[in-house]
Amino acid sequence: MAVFGALTGDILGSTFEFHPWRGGADALNFFPAGSFPTDDSVLTCAVAQALIDAKRPGGGVDHARFARTVEVRLREFARAHAGAGYGGRFIRWMLMDDAPAYGSLGNGSAMRVSPCAWAAQSFDEALELARLSAMPTHNHPEGVLGAQAAAAAVWWFRDGRSAAEVRGLWAERFAGLGTLAPLSTLAPPIPNDVTCSGTVPIALEAALESDGVLETVRRAVALGGDCDTIAAIAGAVAEGAAPVPDFVLSRVLALLPEDLRQTALAFEAAFPRAYCTSETARNEGGPRREDTRRKDTHG
Repeated sequence: MAVFGALTGDILGSTFEFHPWRGGADALNFFPAGSFPTDDSVLTCAVAQALIDAKRPGGGVDHARFARTVEVRLREFARAHAGAGYGGRFIRWMLMDDAPAYGSLGNGSAMRVSPCAWAAQSFDEALELARLSAMPTHNHPEGVLGAQAAAAAVWWFRDGRSAAEVRGLWAERFAGLGTLAPLSTLAPPIPNDVTCSGTVPIALEAALESDGVLETVRRAVALGGDCDTIAAIAGAVAEGAAPVPDFVLSRVLALLPEDLRQTALAFEAAFPRAYCTSETARNEGGPRREDTRRKDTHG
């Protein structure tokens, strides 16, 4: 289901943001006692609900309506889950109906954006919906770019792009956020960098180096730092290649509050999972839907 990669990563990382995991990534269980959906899950569902609200009867998304609705839904969902772990500036914004965007370049725009990549009918539309989803709060150029980069990565995985292709596309479009580097160059626990530039490239690299959602989010959480958000973004990207396996999906659904659960399921019904149909050659390695699904279902 198309928003559950983000939710899986967020929930797995929820207990480790301030107490980094010290073991191997493979040893992380789904899910440790005390795991919970944080602000990443709440606001991902808020964006999903805004896209549902803006869906045209004949298909597609009304961009003007989405731009109006997403601001309302972000406040509504955040207020309903006030203890989910928001930053100070976001809290001030969510409590004031007329508060303007506050120019954030933080990773909040990237962690909530993945529904835009599934509601979009083209790559360019995915980028535009991502921009609109960021603007209520993260209207700094890096905040917008971070949202677009995360949405683009989901789209590329949906398109079955090879790792080499994704790296080339990233260098062409999103070098402003930094270069992609192997996870082996990082020494966990990494610093708690909550900017888009300090988060999105690492999350994408985790997805590129892994097979499927489960391996991706385990590696992301094991890095430390702002691990719930890194894992939420990375899980969302990996889900572009293959769904979250059923045994994890059922646990995610059980941990979600009823309103978030219903929104996530309604989004799947409104925007059914569909892969892109690019004819690009895919024989250079990287994510493969068939391989990913097989490995994920074995946990």
